[in-house]
Amino acid sequence: MNMKIADTSAQDLVVGQATRKSRLMLIVGGALLVIAVVGWAAHYVADVSLAGQVVERSAIRVATVERGTLVREVVSQGRIVAANSPTLFSPEQGYIDLAVKAGDKVERDQILATIVSPDLNELLAQETANLTRLEADLGRQKIEAKRRNLELEQIIAMAQVSKKAMAREKLRAQQAISKKLISQLEYEKAEDDLERAELELAQAKQNGELAKESLAFDIESLTLQLKRQQLLVDALRRRVNELTIRSPVAGMVGNVQVINRQAVIANQALITVVDLSAFEVEAVVPEGFADEIAPLMEAEITLGGAVYPGVVTAISPEVVNGGVSARIRFANALPDNLRQSQRLTARIILENKPNALIVNRGSFFDGFRGHVYKLQNNKALRVPVVLGGSSLKHMEIVDGLQEGDSIIISSLTTSATDEQILITN
Repeated sequence: MNMKIADTSAQDLVVGQATRKSRLMLIVGGALLVIAVVGWAAHYVADVSLAGQVVERSAIRVATVERGTLVREVVSQGRIVAANSPTLFSPEQGYIDLAVKAGDKVERDQILATIVSPDLNELLAQETANLTRLEADLGRQKIEAKRRNLELEQIIAMAQVSKKAMAREKLRAQQAISKKLISQLEYEKAEDDLERAELELAQAKQNGELAKESLAFDIESLTLQLKRQQLLVDALRRRVNELTIRSPVAGMVGNVQVINRQAVIANQALITVVDLSAFEVEAVVPEGFADEIAPLMEAEITLGGAVYPGVVTAISPEVVNGGVSARIRFANALPDNLRQSQRLTARIILENKPNALIVNRGSFFDGFRGHVYKLQNNKALRVPVVLGGSSLKHMEIVDGLQEGDSIIISSLTTSATDEQILITN
């Protein structure tokens, strides 16, 4: 039996030859692709030849220029210090009796210690006795002055009576001589007696005035001595009262520099009292900012995670270890539970400039040489820029850039001839 084996001829299709038009399109498309690749390669080669260096985009930091508020500030570490911590000194030589110890809380005018000074107490007793003696002398002198005034008034009165008597004798003598009842000698004697009485009256009045002036002078002299002695006694009493050492503020005893019953000398430091209601911040800032910091500048105090407003009160004129010390007080009420030498962070606002053209700081500005690299597509062109002030986060752009421009802020190793940088992905 004859069998016929089937082949695949029934499944085959006849493929016709490509038309001339299709072939032309393929040739043109391939040519355009080759031209594009060659053009891109030529442009890339040109960019590479013009670029000073080629960097990857992931290896640089880019920032955008924007409008904002430039806050120039300086941040430093500080500590809490007592703004008012008076040290009390011994006013006299003697022995001390302490009434408190270090760490005790005290109120204002509370007795802290007493200085025992026998010599001063003895001197006060002596001068008080002298004062009492002078008061007695002054009283006695006033009584003596009254007695002498009475005597002088009596002498003047007797002189006046004698004058009146002599005047009447002369009158009778005139009448008698007119009637030739007495001689001329008796009449002249009557005139002499009247003249003598007038002279005695005048002298009595003058002596009385001089005696009164002398008595007044004696009283004034004793009064001045009494006042001087009173001042001396008052000064001694004040010195004796100062032997009781009292707290000038309400706070805590910080340091006791003597022991009980110790002999002390005048002006020796005894006790330091810390005013717990008057704490300030002492912050050390770099000396480069010393000329820019001034009293009444605003500040911020960060303590325990909270921020408190503050005001600069003073800046030290002395530079110590490359820094100057600034004092900052709390603008509002003091925080609770402040402690001496407690650590914190202080931020002093040097300048607050709104509507400024700013850009984020970067390591590129550490070696700034008058230009930056501004991004344009896959290139960064070098453009001259004028910088203004700076803060911890931003730099001010005065000229050379506009809002919205993007620049490279990371560190770059470039030369003076690198006008552009090629950025690749």
